[in-house]
Amino acid sequence: MMNSWSFTRRQALAVGVGGLVSSSLSPVLALATDGEDPAAIITDLANDAFDLFGSLNGVSGDWTSRRTWATDVTKARFATKMMGEKAGGVFLREFSDSKRRTFDTLIEGVVGEFILDIFALYEPNTTFTVNRVRPNRSNTAILMETTVFTHGKNYNVKWTVVDDEGVSKISDVSVFGLNLVSDFRASIERAFREDEAAGVIAMLQTRIRRGENKYPQPS
Repeated sequence: MMNSWSFTRRQALAVGVGGLVSSSLSPVLALATDGEDPAAIITDLANDAFDLFGSLNGVSGDWTSRRTWATDVTKARFATKMMGEKAGGVFLREFSDSKRRTFDTLIEGVVGEFILDIFALYEPNTTFTVNRVRPNRSNTAILMETTVFTHGKNYNVKWTVVDDEGVSKISDVSVFGLNLVSDFRASIERAFREDEAAGVIAMLQTRIRRGENKYPQPS
């Protein structure tokens, strides 16, 4: 398999952030000097995906191992609760405690299916290129711009990495012209206006079922 990107993980961070990493900046940037390289989250994730998806995509119709990987990565490396809070906004105030717990669980499931959908494009000759790594304007997150070349096409993927209780985690992804959190926000608003919290939960459940049907696994 061809695992390829333009810079090493440390080089990518250095090129993107330069001399800005210091104790005066936000926790997520400071983590780069404390042994956790925020850019490495993305490149390590891509490398793992090459090893698994590159060998199985187009060969195996059983998505069990790939879905398990996507689920594990989502739990470990995505700030799904933060994503849900940002997307749900004021509507979450109307959720009961039990519905809020269900909402958090379903957001995690939808993110897992989204990640599965991204890496379902991988093939043995796929390349992953880090184009730019930089802090956002408020220095509260690291933005990483990457390109995935697969099946003769380039796909631009943008990642946002934040500090989540001392751990660098991905808080947003933009790909296929879709920003994940913004898409969540629009869908949650529509569903809430139709049937309040129950409508939001039903919408998220439908998204998960759609992914499970698209990438099936034996029962």
